[in-house]
Amino acid sequence: MTECRNAARDRSGGRPKLGKHIVIVGAGAVGGYVGGHLARAGENIALVDPWPAHVNAMREPGLRLTGTQGEHVVRVNAMHLTEVQGFARKPIDIAIVCTKSYDTEWATAMIAQYLAPSGYVVSLQNSINEERIARVVGWERTLGCIASTISVNLVDPGHIMRFQEPGGGKRTVFYVGEVHGRVTARASELARILSAVDNAKVTTNLWGERWTKLCQNGMHNGVSAATGLGSRDCSRNDAIRRFSIKLGGEAVRVGQALGYQLVNLGKLAPERLALASEGNQDALVEIENLMMSRAASNPRAGIQRPSMAQDMRKGRRTEIQFMNGFIAEKGRLVGVPAPAHEKLVEVVTRVERGEIPPSPASLGG
Repeated sequence: MTECRNAARDRSGGRPKLGKHIVIVGAGAVGGYVGGHLARAGENIALVDPWPAHVNAMREPGLRLTGTQGEHVVRVNAMHLTEVQGFARKPIDIAIVCTKSYDTEWATAMIAQYLAPSGYVVSLQNSINEERIARVVGWERTLGCIASTISVNLVDPGHIMRFQEPGGGKRTVFYVGEVHGRVTARASELARILSAVDNAKVTTNLWGERWTKLCQNGMHNGVSAATGLGSRDCSRNDAIRRFSIKLGGEAVRVGQALGYQLVNLGKLAPERLALASEGNQDALVEIENLMMSRAASNPRAGIQRPSMAQDMRKGRRTEIQFMNGFIAEKGRLVGVPAPAHEKLVEVVTRVERGEIPPSPASLGG
């Protein structure tokens, strides 16, 4: 295990970097993991979180990062929400919001007052929250960033584990994009900064990438929360797998109706996924084989849980309304029904409230 004692010093010579002042609001699984590795790279970064035990553990003995990128203990500048007024003395260049979607507005409003004149806010979240951020700071100060597949879990206060293998040169993990789709200096700079964590690039297709990630989350996240099954067992259960395919196909059709340019969901081509959900047998066999093959080839799939299933286990509110509920809402807007998403929202909400236990039977499994 390696240890980084001073997050303001880089790895090469021990001198503090003079880069942008970066603040991550929401230092949970994704925010904490990204922030910890940026601190290891010597970036000028602070991590803000509302959980006192987590903040205290990140301060002493330090943020512990384990899993597929090795083991590290990083002493980070961790702050509780009550301490953010200190940013008045040191304005923020880049504020990365990494909270749950339902906390987006208040988190953005809290940090917006401490932005530097050229500062901006980045959504590094599930679902699509750029519009919520823009309502607070304006579109010109809003940037998007998608973590395509990272699979991290906040195991204990101050301990974050990654299950997914790093992208390296094989795949891009972080897609940074402007809402207008142009490549800008600030988007390129942020992609360069995030490359210290994993492979990152600028995209000119923010909304297509966003909706594609939402399709992926919509297929798996709430399903695990509703059934209590891990990723591998969801794919192995015939009824649950086909329900997930239905979810994916509906989401693809809604995204297409909205005019988004979708990309592959991992190895799943969006049009083939939609056709499979609509009863095309050739497409269904193809998609099912790909899903089962992926489950079989992932050695960590048996213990891996999507974020909503983690929330359910911890007794926390899920993001079901901001994922599957959002897809169903947009479907109604463009006249594309999404009944599977509506059903999943109903089931997860009932499980969340304690009205029914998580069970495959709730989705026909």
